[in-house]
Amino acid sequence: MIFLARTVSCLYIHLGFDFRPSRRAFIVTALDRSWQPIASCSGSHSHLFFPPNVTERKEERERREIRAKSVCRICPVGSECLDYAMTIREPYGIWGGLTETERRQRKARISV
Repeated sequence: MIFLARTVSCLYIHLGFDFRPSRRAFIVTALDRSWQPIASCSGSHSHLFFPPNVTERKEERERREIRAKSVCRICPVGSECLDYAMTIREPYGIWGGLTETERRQRKARISV
């Protein structure tokens, strides 16, 4: 039963829902994604924010990440984007100016 609940919660999180257990039942609330249409990353350069399907050299990855982070620095909804990624535990891409590794490190610092 725990496995099922965890699987369901991951599904809801990826669909944009916050899945929190209450005393007797699970409460599902929609997360706010109204900021996404005005994010600077939506558009022609969205490919910068996620790794390509083919193997990427370290130097190529670093250049891509620098370019993506420069877009994030001028984005009007950067903090909302980062909050969203941290809430849903987004495992891929650059969100709110942080890479997957940087978000994990931030989460670990906050947890301590």
